[in-house]
Amino acid sequence: MKPLWAMLSMAAVLGLQSVAAGAAPAWLTATPVSGRYSSAFSLNDAGQYAVNNFGPEIPFELASIGGGPEPENIGSLGGSISRIAALNNKGEAVGASTTAEGAMHAFFYSSGRMHDLSTVYGIERAAALNDRGDVTGQAPGERAMVIRNGRAEVFGPPNSVAGEINESGDILVEYAPQGQGSRTAVYRAGEFSDLPTLGGAHVLGGALNEAGWVSGYGSTADGRLHAWLYDGKTMTDLTPLAANATALDLNDLGQVVGSMDNRAFLYAGGQLVDLNRFVDPAADLLLTAASDINNEGQILARSCDRAGVFCYGTMLLEAVPPVPELPQLPMLATALGLFALHRLRARADIMRPWRHRHSRCIMSI
Repeated sequence: MKPLWAMLSMAAVLGLQSVAAGAAPAWLTATPVSGRYSSAFSLNDAGQYAVNNFGPEIPFELASIGGGPEPENIGSLGGSISRIAALNNKGEAVGASTTAEGAMHAFFYSSGRMHDLSTVYGIERAAALNDRGDVTGQAPGERAMVIRNGRAEVFGPPNSVAGEINESGDILVEYAPQGQGSRTAVYRAGEFSDLPTLGGAHVLGGALNEAGWVSGYGSTADGRLHAWLYDGKTMTDLTPLAANATALDLNDLGQVVGSMDNRAFLYAGGQLVDLNRFVDPAADLLLTAASDINNEGQILARSCDRAGVFCYGTMLLEAVPPVPELPQLPMLATALGLFALHRLRARADIMRPWRHRHSRCIMSI
């Protein structure tokens, strides 16, 4: 059986750990990951993200993958431009690149090599991919297309493009029926299921998680754009009071990020919060839109100065571990005091035989 001091000190430490694990973060750190002439997006669960470069004074606009020890430049198909469209959890990417002849082709990038999808599969535009390597996009003639198991399937109606795809193979498909605005459907097991609207002509789905939930934005009956979340049964308007809002990403925990009236938001646990509340108030920083959230809670957000005049690029937001609550600290102090007392008693026990012998020598003299 452990002595009392050991049990008390262990209880104190475990108590502190449980408080730290269960408490909400006090604030978020904001780290720049792209500049004025670049954009970071498509954040995966390993903390990697795509970076596209652009600008009037950049002769070679080659994309890279950040979030590792060093940026990973992906190169091109022989030309001077490469643009990533999406990144999966393996660090593989799809997008578009110019060839040596100047033509724009879709590519798949993996293990340091870029593969020309347009030449092999005839795909015109690559939009997304999952961890299995299935690739979605658009075929010539503007129809949704998917490449999986080495085979290409053109399945969408006219004026359609295939977007997000999860590990179950569900695919978001955007299409534009003539005279009816923009629509989004989920393509699953060979069938289309249209998403409900918010009362307006447009409904655009931007993110799909492993449970089949979808987030996006759509027009309301009065013409405003609102962010929404669809759980397979109910379409929830996340921003009913907004003038204009968009939901841009969704993770497997059901957390949604986006922009509401030019301010980045997070929707979690049934609550919508302004992400600007959780960054350093002394910083000259305004988060205007959160574009990505992974399953670790990391967020990518676009930023400007407080006045909204100068825009800096993209920030990586990460939660700061909370400080333990004060009621736990006296317990730790008590445990440490008992530990010190135990050490003193142990030292006294060691010294007692020596003192006894020393006193006997004095008496014999």
